Amino acid sequence: MLSAPDFLRTAPPGTGRPGYDRQAVRTGIVHLGLGAFHRAHQALHTETVLEQGDLRWGIVGVELRRRHTVDLLAAQDHLYTVIERDGQGARARIVGAVHDALFAPESLPALLALIADPAVSIVSLTVTEKGYCRRPGGGLDTDDPAIRQDLATPGTPRTALGVIAAGLRLRPAHAPLTVVCCDNMTSNGDTLRALLIDYAERIDGALARRIRDDVAFPNSMVDRIVPAATPESLDWAHAHLGARDAAAIVCEPFSQWVIEDRFAGPRPRWEDAGAHLVGDVRPYETMKLRLLNGSHSAIAYAGQLRGRATVSDAMADPAIAALVDGVMTRDLLATVDVPSGYDAHGYCATLVQRFRNPTLAHRTEQIAMDGTQKVPLRWLPALAESARAGVERPYLERALALWLHYLANARDESGRALAVSDPGAAALGAALSAAGDATRAVRAALGSLALAGSAAWPDAVITRIGAHLATLRASGTDGLLAPLYAR
Repeated sequence: MLSAPDFLRTAPPGTGRPGYDRQAVRTGIVHLGLGAFHRAHQALHTETVLEQGDLRWGIVGVELRRRHTVDLLAAQDHLYTVIERDGQGARARIVGAVHDALFAPESLPALLALIADPAVSIVSLTVTEKGYCRRPGGGLDTDDPAIRQDLATPGTPRTALGVIAAGLRLRPAHAPLTVVCCDNMTSNGDTLRALLIDYAERIDGALARRIRDDVAFPNSMVDRIVPAATPESLDWAHAHLGARDAAAIVCEPFSQWVIEDRFAGPRPRWEDAGAHLVGDVRPYETMKLRLLNGSHSAIAYAGQLRGRATVSDAMADPAIAALVDGVMTRDLLATVDVPSGYDAHGYCATLVQRFRNPTLAHRTEQIAMDGTQKVPLRWLPALAESARAGVERPYLERALALWLHYLANARDESGRALAVSDPGAAALGAALSAAGDATRAVRAALGSLALAGSAAWPDAVITRIGAHLATLRASGTDGLLAPLYAR
């Protein structure tokens, strides 16, 4: 074991530190996607389980594409700090739950052996929506180059689906496994199960049957705002800790995890760390996906166009604040089934407070990434349901126009080029450009997003969004949004 990093010694009084014997921890979880969110959320829940004395649940974190985080953690004995920060102060906790980390392309045999090990009961994932290689309308994207490569050489996979399948092929029979998806997708466990079975059927029918019969895929909902680390956040953490932690995470205090109580075998008692185990996750996930993630997307695209670099900066803009209030509390809230006894209006008020947290530099550019993967999940189902019922959603329709304008222009209103990071942006942007007229552009965009095809959208909806897009082209965001906060 490496010598302890300096921040373990210099962190201020009150900082949480691992109080268990780290040498005695055994691996029980393999996690794919070692980003900041996992380390500040699921790993933190698992840290509490370890602190309570159940040392079966050490995590081996896996990066599939970039080794940066693996190297950072290896250099500091796989310890890192989570600092919860808001206007009231900061609370730090040094975490040791991720007791090893692998870069999959360089450690594939070891990774597959871990998934095959019966002592590992949980494989979990945070690989973002695009990491599931799913077509916009659902189903496995067999045109994805990485999926094609994995299907051709299933013993040396590159994708999350391929890695799980290859590990399961080596796993002994009757060794129960639970795969926990922690990404923002509706019915995420069911979705992952269907994708993995589809993938497996193309390489090994017996494996597909085994996945269908013996592997559990509980649905889950995760909620915590965890911005990606920046030089500024790392410098602030350095000052707070008194020493450099190259893997430090600064996040909000709020955290929520709702998990369907459907496991194939042993599991950590995450409920002792605040997780909620329930029979049906769907009401919680729909509420969070639409109200939090849907509002976040509205903030991101309006903020990018209006030159607001962070969420809190955007929420200080009256035009954006009015848009977000309408999207959240007037349009999207009306489309969710609120769990019995849950204070939905209180939840919305908490969301606004979280968005206004000035201590989190949560970049609108980061949230705006991969919109062609996110918008069909966050906005379009609610819009389609409302359209079928003949109900207008004026704020959400404006938000959709803002997104299309962001994609087509890729510049903010000062003329600054925007860094549009979205693998589907080029195709959608081309469809927008080819259409020309704003209404035709909206029809083409909704059709290309493949939710149900443009024919499923009433002309009135397309006409209204087209009018909003035309207003943006002629008068900018002020022309579109001023009526919302001038009321």
